[in-house]
Amino acid sequence: MLLELEATARESLLVAGLKEEDLTVTYSADLRYHGQGFEIPITVDIGTFSQGSGLSSLRSRFDAEHERLFAFLLDNEHELVTARATVSGPRPKVAAVTLEEGGTDPSPAEVSKHTIFVDGKNMEAVIYDRDRLMAGNVVTGPAVITEMDSTTLILPEHSATVHPHGSLLIRPTADTATTKD
Repeated sequence: MLLELEATARESLLVAGLKEEDLTVTYSADLRYHGQGFEIPITVDIGTFSQGSGLSSLRSRFDAEHERLFAFLLDNEHELVTARATVSGPRPKVAAVTLEEGGTDPSPAEVSKHTIFVDGKNMEAVIYDRDRLMAGNVVTGPAVITEMDSTTLILPEHSATVHPHGSLLIRPTADTATTKD
């Protein structure tokens, strides 16, 4: 079973363009005592496992780990909950995003205006497309910044400054910070 899992995982990485010599394989299994509500992961030595003494080796290693973690053993039966083969390749090199400088004016990213409900009242908010915001833009609330997989609400009396790496730094506006102290 573990070798079949490895073959499937290995094939998907090879199809994705990774080289056979760059792949590493690890095997593990999650075990528990019958009736326990949690499992303990145990590394599997595929050589020992393939020679027929695999299950007794897993039981022994599980018992040793359980005793190390909890200072006791149980007489309950052992349950094998999950077995896994993990095939991995080198980590991709990912460069940090650096946005083009755009000054403080976010209006080129404006999409529309929409009424939102905040603090018990309706307010008109500007809707912005996050992909069109540039480094240094300052979005003043109430506003909504949308993107493919999330939406960010900028509350009234707050502003979001677009960091050069794309993060939104949301803070109370200067007037709010001084009047609420």
